[in-house]
Amino acid sequence: MSPSSSRTRNIFEPLDTSFVADLWGERFGIPPSAFAGFTFFRKANSVWAANEAILPRLSYEAIGMRIMNLKDRPWKPTTSALQVFGQHATRNLIHLDSANSKGFMEGKTLAIESDSESGYVVVFYRGEVLGCGLYSHGKLVSQIPKERRMASANNGTEESADQNAKDEVGQ
Repeated sequence: MSPSSSRTRNIFEPLDTSFVADLWGERFGIPPSAFAGFTFFRKANSVWAANEAILPRLSYEAIGMRIMNLKDRPWKPTTSALQVFGQHATRNLIHLDSANSKGFMEGKTLAIESDSESGYVVVFYRGEVLGCGLYSHGKLVSQIPKERRMASANNGTEESADQNAKDEVGQ
């Protein structure tokens, strides 16, 4: 790989704020004003947010916070981004009780009835955003990254059951 191709690969292309605001508004009802003060960039299939910054066209490994992945359909928000912007959500959100919030933070799949559309949802507990969940047919699959999950008393024995549930939701 030549040095120039390496630099090109790591260039963050500026994105119009309306592109991000429209996607998040359509899915979660988040108003465009929630994105004020941020600049958005695309690198490969990821979208990144930074405070209003003008970056020289240099090679960067990362800038700001990764907020979404455009690789899959539908696009997937990151848990970190939902913890920042999700407080403004007015739809496709699920509020959990104490027992379910613990299970969610352990990475479990929960049986939850909601009027949310199938797909990614903002998950709340006591008014605070926990993160991203995948909801379909009465099942909520935690999308909390493994490294941020709470330790479970079962020590991973439910992992294969959770994978089966994720496979079912994806269908």
